[in-house]
Amino acid sequence: MFLRKLRVWKVPFMLVLALALILGGCSGGGNNTVNTGMNQPASGTDQTTKNEAIKIGVILPLTGSEAMFGEMEKNAMLLAYEELEQAGKTTIDGKKIELLFEDDQSKQDSAKAAAEKLINQDRVAMLSGGYASSNTNVIASTAQAMKVPFLIITGSADDITRQGWNYVFRGTAAPASKYTGAMWDFMDTVVKPKTAAVIYENTDFGTSSAKGFRESAASRGIEIVYDQSYEKGALDFKPILSNMKKKDPDIIFAVSYVMDAALIVKQMKEVDLNPKLFIGGAAGYTMPEFKENAGSASEYISSTTLWVPNVAWKGAKEFYENYKEKYSKEADYHGAQAYASMYLIADALSRAASADRDAIQLALKETKLDTIMGPIAFEDWDGYTNQNKPTTYVVQWQEGKLEVIWPEDAASKSYVYPVPTWKER
Repeated sequence: MFLRKLRVWKVPFMLVLALALILGGCSGGGNNTVNTGMNQPASGTDQTTKNEAIKIGVILPLTGSEAMFGEMEKNAMLLAYEELEQAGKTTIDGKKIELLFEDDQSKQDSAKAAAEKLINQDRVAMLSGGYASSNTNVIASTAQAMKVPFLIITGSADDITRQGWNYVFRGTAAPASKYTGAMWDFMDTVVKPKTAAVIYENTDFGTSSAKGFRESAASRGIEIVYDQSYEKGALDFKPILSNMKKKDPDIIFAVSYVMDAALIVKQMKEVDLNPKLFIGGAAGYTMPEFKENAGSASEYISSTTLWVPNVAWKGAKEFYENYKEKYSKEADYHGAQAYASMYLIADALSRAASADRDAIQLALKETKLDTIMGPIAFEDWDGYTNQNKPTTYVVQWQEGKLEVIWPEDAASKSYVYPVPTWKER
C-alpha cells in the first residue's frame, strides 16, 4: 500500500520541482543586478553575499540633458569607493557597502520612479545622488515620506532643506542663494557696481539663485536694470542680450547649465555686449566643457563656485589628479561633491554600525567630518534643516584655466577687473 502511494505522488512531485526550478531561473529576483551600468554594485562587491550587503541607492542623470554631470558624479563616487575599499572601510560589521546606481534620465517622473524602486524593491538602507534641483526635490519628498535617509550631492534649490525634512541631508551643496557669499564680498570690496542685469534658466536652481541675487543687490542699493528668465535648452539668446545691451549694466549675473552658458557668452561676444564683469552663479560656468564649447569667449568670464582643485582642504589636489588619471577628464566641483559624499556615507554607516534606517539618520545628524569640500556638519540654521554651512569662492577663466580670484588669501591669480571689451582683446 505504501509503495503504491509513493508511485502515485512521484510524478507530480517531480513536475512541481521542475517547474519551480524553471520559474526560479526566469524571475530575475529582486536582488539580482543587470549588467547595464545603471544598477551595478561598486567594484569589489561579493555577489555571493548580496543579501548581506548594506545597499545604498544613488540616483543620478546618467542619460538625458544632464548626463555629463551624472557621469562625473558617478565616476567620482566609484573612485572614492575604491579608496575606501583599499582602506578596509567598505565593510560594516561583516556586511559590504553596495552602491546601486539608478538613472533619473534628467526627468522628474524618472527620479521619483527610481527612488520608489530603490526603497521598495531593492530595500536600500539610504539614498544619495540628486543633481537637478527639481529632481532632487522629488527624491527628497519621497525619502522623507518613507523615512529613508537621503544625502543630497548637488541639488541646491533653497526650499529642499527648508521644509523641516529630518531624513534629508545636504552637506556638499550650498543652498542656491548662498552660492554667492564670496562673490558679494568681492563686489563690496572691488567691483562696487551701481547697476546689474540678471539672466537665468527658469528651473528651481535658476529661480532660487536669481531670487537670492536680487535680495542681496537690493540691500546694497544696486539697481537691477534687466531681469530675464529663459527656457532651459534655448538656442538663440541674441534678442535677450541685445535688449540687455541697451541697458548697459555694470555687471551681468547669469545662472545656466553648461551648454546654455557657452551659448550665452558666445552670443554676447557676437552682439558686442560689454559689462565690466560677467559672473555666473556656478553650475555650467565652471565646467571644463564650458571652456571647450565657448572657446575664446570664455576668457575673463567669472563664476561663483564651491570648490577648485587648489583649495586648502586636505586631499583636494590628489582627488583632482587621480580623477584625471583614471578617467582622462577633469573634474570640477560636481565631482568633488560626489567624492566627498561617498566618504560621508561610509563615515555615517561606520558609526551607525547597521543598515537600520533610523540609526543611519541619527549617525548622519551627528556627522562632523573633514572632506575635500571642507568640514561637513548637518546643522539647523536660518530656516534650513540638516544643511551644512558652505565655503564659496570666485573664479575667473584666464588663459584657458579656471583661477581662484577671491577671497584674496585663497587666490591663485589676481583678478582682471574691469574686463577688456571684446574689441580690446
